[in-house]
Amino acid sequence: MDNSINSKTSPIQMRVLMKRMRNGDYISEKQNIIIKDLTMRDMLKITRRLNEGTEEDDEQEKQTNLKTAFDQDNEEEKFRNYFRDINVDIKFIDLEVFDNFVFWGGTIDGVIQFAYTVTPNEKTSKIEFNYLPDFSPDNPDNDIIVKKIESYYDIFYKYMRNNVLYMGDDNGKV
Repeated sequence: MDNSINSKTSPIQMRVLMKRMRNGDYISEKQNIIIKDLTMRDMLKITRRLNEGTEEDDEQEKQTNLKTAFDQDNEEEKFRNYFRDINVDIKFIDLEVFDNFVFWGGTIDGVIQFAYTVTPNEKTSKIEFNYLPDFSPDNPDNDIIVKKIESYYDIFYKYMRNNVLYMGDDNGKV
């Protein structure tokens, strides 16, 4: 018996096609794609579509800042209280809290910038300093400020690591 599709009636042809599709034996015919010369307008449309798709993907990949309404104020107050014995002007940046990352910092007296980074891994957690042009390494007050920033980092690190960052699996194991 001939198994070709053309030798059978329509219902039988349909059964044969369905059987091939279920078994994975069916290969559809290739479509004839006509390639035309792209104009500048066509290329711009393609580029825009690609860029719009990547922006949406990037937005989905971005994590949401998990800080509460009180986190920023609480950290600023604790930091200012730590510096209450020294008269300094502090400008803070926004606190960023994610599942496995906390970032915060500021500028003191317009000469010392600092940034605290806290992660679950101690090796990647750090404090960074940036000394602005008006910074004077000879000023003893600057040494005191830097040492206080470094010592407050230990407090900030322990609090964020123990109370804010997610450190374990669903069962609470670390």
